Amino acid sequence: MNIRSFWEEKVKRRGYELFLLFQGKPYTYDEFDGLVNRVARALSRLGVRKEDRVGGFMPNCFEWLVLYFAVAKLGAANVFVNTQYDSELLEHALTVSDVKTVLVGSSLWPTYEKIRHKLNLAGAEVLVDDGEGGSDVKDSGTVPYEELLSGSSDPPADPGIRGKTPLQFIFTSGTTGLPKPCITSHRYLLSMTEHIAGLVKPTLEDRVLACLPNYHGNVYIGIFTALMGDAAAVVERRFSVSRYWEWVRRYGATILMLHITPMNMLLKQPAGPEDQDHPARAGIFLVGEGALPFVKRFGLQTGLAMYGSTEAGGFCTMSAFGPQSRPDPRWAGKPRDDAEVTILDENDEPVPPGTLGEIVIRDRIPHTLFSGYYNLAEKTAKACRNFWFHSGDMGYMDQAGSLYFVGRVEESIRVKGEFIPVDRLESCIRSHPDVLECAAVGVPSDIGEEDLKLYIQLHQKASLRPEDIAKHCEENLPKFMVPRYIEFVDGFPMASSAMKIQKVKLKERGIGKAWDRRAVRQEK
Repeated sequence: MNIRSFWEEKVKRRGYELFLLFQGKPYTYDEFDGLVNRVARALSRLGVRKEDRVGGFMPNCFEWLVLYFAVAKLGAANVFVNTQYDSELLEHALTVSDVKTVLVGSSLWPTYEKIRHKLNLAGAEVLVDDGEGGSDVKDSGTVPYEELLSGSSDPPADPGIRGKTPLQFIFTSGTTGLPKPCITSHRYLLSMTEHIAGLVKPTLEDRVLACLPNYHGNVYIGIFTALMGDAAAVVERRFSVSRYWEWVRRYGATILMLHITPMNMLLKQPAGPEDQDHPARAGIFLVGEGALPFVKRFGLQTGLAMYGSTEAGGFCTMSAFGPQSRPDPRWAGKPRDDAEVTILDENDEPVPPGTLGEIVIRDRIPHTLFSGYYNLAEKTAKACRNFWFHSGDMGYMDQAGSLYFVGRVEESIRVKGEFIPVDRLESCIRSHPDVLECAAVGVPSDIGEEDLKLYIQLHQKASLRPEDIAKHCEENLPKFMVPRYIEFVDGFPMASSAMKIQKVKLKERGIGKAWDRRAVRQEK
């Protein structure tokens, strides 16, 4: 099975029924498929072939979703890039993926324009009016998106897509490196969402709300979970704390596509009598300390305890729980039947149940996990040594075969769903003439995952305020890489070789008395 055959079977069977509400506008299967076919045929005329990479740098506009299905129909791979990336990171992402054609949102054109001459694309550049400004771009040499809609709505030629064919590159980072293009296949997405649907049981009466960014996998998981049960998908441009429950009520959303950060942001809002005045019955990806309180407070019947990563098939363990159950917050459910999960010690030897070690995963059916990092054979081999994907996470398994997630092994930092390229951040800080040395670590966040803390050692006689460092970051880094906390130190704890800062010891200090950028901004 592949996305094209799965989707076209749905269109044939359900044509005039509702497939999607995009910002409240309804689309039937036939309507949406006609647009997908037009764009797919146009991309084919522009030279896009099976297993080519098609870049996308745009917000969650309707054109993005049409593009996703169109590229999948051609057997090519979607490469959606973080819309917060600056030109340097954007260049890296598009170059390392060998994209052939790029579709750029008008609001993001200024960032793309800085690096377009460096890409040497073999295909076309397509400009999309994404509805967020910049639509007056002139003489850019691009193809207007509207031209892609001018041809036939008949399906494009079938290139012979298999389950292992790459579907999407999703960028992921390790401890400190630049984002790596993680190859996910057609089978990867279909298998994962089939298992999720088996737990939340979507039906014709359900609507699945997804409003997370297109450069993550979450929004597609929500859409395809809906498709698995013939439910309708509901998509908004972006997550909004203030409007979320309004959307749930307005659209009649019954299944909520969330992850830990938006879940905790919603939990932090003042409780009120309207908390359960909505039709939602199930939440996808409810994990951590807030999972059970979320299910209880908002009156859900079902939540999912899950563990995974982009590499680990999205989510390789999953189990349902209800408001009356009391799962350990570390409980992440049981492995899928097409994935094997175990715990190994530092010598890659299995450990008994209840023993802490590294979580490792491998697929029972090929390509249900990721298919490697594109053009990064050494990094793929390092992550997948001894036939297991080594997650870098700590956990243990109980006698019944359930996984318990304890924490991250590596020094990676994940802020609001984004991995921080630490090398680049620290290099930027060191470029300040008054900075001698620096180190970035993750500290606990009040909305889940982590916040970014920066330790700085100044040159002798230098005098800087935290505000000066924050301004330097804001002027030279993407918004998501600007640290929340800043602390000046006289020196760093060093490893015995005196060559590497012991970040574990810095991390143990926590927030401490660090300057808090968010608190300062709130005071203003």
